[in-house]
Amino acid sequence: MTSNKKSKEYRIIYICSGFLLTILGIYLNYEDIVKGEFPDAIMLLALGINQLLLGYLSPHIFPKDERAKEIIGKSMTINYFVLFASILVLFLATGSFGFLTLDATEVLILLFCIMIITIPGTMVIYSKII
Repeated sequence: MTSNKKSKEYRIIYICSGFLLTILGIYLNYEDIVKGEFPDAIMLLALGINQLLLGYLSPHIFPKDERAKEIIGKSMTINYFVLFASILVLFLATGSFGFLTLDATEVLILLFCIMIITIPGTMVIYSKII
């Protein structure tokens, strides 16, 4: 019972902070996207999406049972490969083929955003499968 109550509390916190960060991220990034520049506050948007996904996942992963461990374990395995694929694509896009011109900080920001969105994103997929 306490696990269910704790899960609901976390869910409310995640959803509220997710909506706030997503709206703030859209507001702050809109002008840069319209201009065709690299969005300065893209991490806020990614964190907002992360919080919304965690809000959906809280009933699935906060009861620390076998199902939650399996969801987290499979998600981390897939994200290992997603991260390396993202690094490869960014390396090819900014290096050899050169159709993107990004600074080192922009590449790191993109990798961070990919990581914090794909981890709960794959957990959502596995929570529906498992």
